[in-house]
Amino acid sequence: MPLIRPCRNRWCPEAADETGFCPAHRRAPFYSSPPLPPEWPSIRAAQLAAFPWCAQCGARATDVHHVRGRAAGHGPDNLASLCSGCHRRITAREAGWLSRP
Repeated sequence: MPLIRPCRNRWCPEAADETGFCPAHRRAPFYSSPPLPPEWPSIRAAQLAAFPWCAQCGARATDVHHVRGRAAGHGPDNLASLCSGCHRRITAREAGWLSRP
């Protein structure tokens, strides 16, 4: 008889599959994202020059976040300037490491 384990997402009582997550919390791994284009350094620099403050907390922005993921493109409508703390928090939440929205 197989051992049934709970989902690795905190506070989720559902049963997990071989990935350790239930179907609601399973995410594609980060390495499955499309690669950044060769012109990414100039796109990033232009985004930080146009929006130098974090869109979440108002601190100095250091990172550029893809709002709808890399597959949605690298245009200004899909990018947000963030400080490193906000970027880490948002990325962790999107990856399913944090269970609160």
